[in-house]
Amino acid sequence: MARMGRNVRNGPSLLFIVITLIVVAVVGARFFGFMPESDEAPKPPIVETGEPEPPQGVAVDPTPKVLVFHSHTSENYKPQDSHARGTVGDVVRVGEALVAELASLGITAIHDKTIHDQPRYSDAFINSEKKVNELLAANSGIQMVLDIHRDGLQDKPDDYTKAQANGMDVAKILFVVGDKDNERLEDNIRFAQRISDALEREYPGVTRGVRVFKSDYSGELHPNSIMVLIGDWRGNTIDEAVASARLLARVLAPLVN
Repeated sequence: MARMGRNVRNGPSLLFIVITLIVVAVVGARFFGFMPESDEAPKPPIVETGEPEPPQGVAVDPTPKVLVFHSHTSENYKPQDSHARGTVGDVVRVGEALVAELASLGITAIHDKTIHDQPRYSDAFINSEKKVNELLAANSGIQMVLDIHRDGLQDKPDDYTKAQANGMDVAKILFVVGDKDNERLEDNIRFAQRISDALEREYPGVTRGVRVFKSDYSGELHPNSIMVLIGDWRGNTIDEAVASARLLARVLAPLVN
């Protein structure tokens, strides 16, 4: 009995040493990362930003390549009145969809939402031309200038400006060039026809083709400047027009150098 008491006083027992070694091993393993703290994998921190994240896997060129604007900024689609009063119309939402889809494809666009057709509707193209000139001077990388409108047709069948694409109703698109005081008329026409042909290949029946009007639509400001009429006030909904804007963006993207 005395000998056993001396063993206890003179040193730790074998069991105590084993337990101590196990505890040290576990703590060390956790400290150096050899064991997880729990069976649940660690969650990444939540990051909040004021802007949407760029599309994954898409390299976005920060240099603006496309300019989108609306000479008739107040244009609406049914059931809204034909034009908004004191604010932007539905057509601006169509432009937003176009710009957003381009961004998802890696292309940066400028979207000018300045109201050009109020208070004087007749000054719309004069006002928009001044603004476009300013934006082109400040952004030398612009390759396309698109004036987005909706049509205002009379006495046409209900489905005249409707088409089917990807299993859904969409608005047909007309490309317009003005020939008045336009030294770049032929360039504008070629550009418009190129887009119309590409749209027909990808989404048959959506394009209404290219037309030349005897008007001044600022085509002389850029060789790739055109008016784009997406749908019609009476014949299309805003959702159909937005869907077509996205299709148009997918056709435009490969044409950007």
